[in-house]
Amino acid sequence: MQKISIFGPITDMLADSVRSQLESLDRSAPLLVEINSDGGSVQAGVSIYTALVGWPGGVTTEVSGWALSVASAILMAGSTRRCYSTSLVMVHAPWMDASGNSQALRERAELLDRVAETMKAAYRRSGQPEHVIAGWLSGPDHWFVAQEAVDAGLVTELVTESETTNPPEFANAMACAIRIPSHIAPRISPMTTSLNTPNRATIEAAAVRAESERRAQIRASAQPFMQHAGMPEFIRQLEDDTSVTPAVAGHRILAKLGEGASPIAGRGRPQLPGEDRLKDFTAAAVDVLLMRGGVKVAEPHPAARDIQRMGIVAMAESFLSMTGADLRDRTASGLIQAAMGTDDFPSLLSATAGKALALGYENAPIGHTLFTGERDVANFKPQTLVNLGEAPELEEVPELAEYKSGALQDSATTFQIVTSGKILEISRQALINDDLGALTAVPASMGTAARRMEADKVFGVLTNNPNMRDGVPLFHASHGNLGAAGQLNFDNLAAARAAMRKQKGIAGLGYLDPQPRFLIVPVALETAAEQLISSLVDPSKSNDTPNLEFIRRLTLVADPRLDADSETAWYLAASPSQIDGILRVYLDGQRGPSIEENSEFRRDVTGYKVRLDFGVGVIDFRALYKNPGA
Repeated sequence: MQKISIFGPITDMLADSVRSQLESLDRSAPLLVEINSDGGSVQAGVSIYTALVGWPGGVTTEVSGWALSVASAILMAGSTRRCYSTSLVMVHAPWMDASGNSQALRERAELLDRVAETMKAAYRRSGQPEHVIAGWLSGPDHWFVAQEAVDAGLVTELVTESETTNPPEFANAMACAIRIPSHIAPRISPMTTSLNTPNRATIEAAAVRAESERRAQIRASAQPFMQHAGMPEFIRQLEDDTSVTPAVAGHRILAKLGEGASPIAGRGRPQLPGEDRLKDFTAAAVDVLLMRGGVKVAEPHPAARDIQRMGIVAMAESFLSMTGADLRDRTASGLIQAAMGTDDFPSLLSATAGKALALGYENAPIGHTLFTGERDVANFKPQTLVNLGEAPELEEVPELAEYKSGALQDSATTFQIVTSGKILEISRQALINDDLGALTAVPASMGTAARRMEADKVFGVLTNNPNMRDGVPLFHASHGNLGAAGQLNFDNLAAARAAMRKQKGIAGLGYLDPQPRFLIVPVALETAAEQLISSLVDPSKSNDTPNLEFIRRLTLVADPRLDADSETAWYLAASPSQIDGILRVYLDGQRGPSIEENSEFRRDVTGYKVRLDFGVGVIDFRALYKNPGA
């Protein structure tokens, strides 16, 4: 009897591998399919079920460990379905990660119902009535231990103890290297005795499986190029040569494609076999590591659910497998060491830390960004930002008279960006132990800290009231942006708005008319500010007061940093799109924190340097107004 094994998450990659293995087997001979999987992609699982259920020689499926979720549907492909007394089977309704409005969610719910309807065909092989099968595919998870699975018809027989100690012989065994993936191989304790030594049948079965995997990987590498002349025959030669590993086959395929070709400037390198698959796997793995580390990912990669139970060691092995590396006799430590020696796996870890950093930065409070502008500078030298004044007034030009020249006046502000940062270190032991905190939670918190530092500096401008280029403090009566102390109410807001709109340009020739768009308050005034903004009339007076339309157009920004300076002072700010007031300034091309990776030789440590190049400047006092409060 021929045999294939379905271990680990059910993914599109696994479905391709199963189909490739089946193509190399004798379709007239019976087939044993060994299953140990937590489930995964419904689409991939249905594809595997379809490929197995019509096998001409007959199929026996056997649960060697667990058959959960869609893996239980693959189990149903066997006309004979076996399990061990320690096996576990689970059936449940299909599900998906979804987002969107109510209509989109209803459409997804209808889709899930249709998917469940199609899966009923597999479970009808249990002989259960339709309402029982419908119950399995809706509501909660349905778990079956071995005998319960037999009673439910999901399994037709239990593997007896005699069969366990004397497994059946497997035909067509081939002498070749045996690869047992470390993340699915049993962990043998030091107390294992010689009684556990695999017998001849087990070794031959593993050899058949290894040879099938070798051929499948070679075919998968060649699939994008099978339309090239002579390629099918060339691939058959590679498959028949048992000394050719998938890695060697990949190089020979590239050499074959390059026969008779010459370099063309600017065309770039050819895409390597499996490169798209590796790219998708990387993107999905980053999201999985983030979610397992407790970092919320709004829209995970579609393939993330397929590998959601993979640890870092298993991911390292998958990377090595996709790049054609030899995985024989690799321990967890060996897999991590080999993977870290590639270009791709360190990029996965760096991308995970980098995305965690970015998410922490993006998800932190952003009130200070609403009323401030952004600007890039080229270097760390003291920067001078010029604020152009209003254009000169147009003058009447009599007939045949000359036009008079005019010039823009300007003012300037000087400041300097500085670098802030920390180094995050991840040890080899942390990777082997699947410790995700250092890779996800710590970078996320550093991203939050970067955003917090920006806010500290922005609100520090309001509370510190620095001198402007003219030697006068930012908020000052001579600047026309400091009101008489008064409570936050309709009358004082109206007076503040009028004062802002009366601001003139640098030359004093015309009105700039800054429109207040942001009300900035300490949290002590937040509730009072919300009442003002949400009210149709002044809440402190009778309902015959004018409506508060201009106040309702304000965007509220409340921050506890202001309370430390004053619990009564409040501010107005114009939109940065109309007039620049406070600017957040970054090094050119580096808006927000960045991350760099470096591996050490003397220590088993990979370091990630988090850096933020940032500064704050005030370019025009006319965009801001302060009332000290009362």
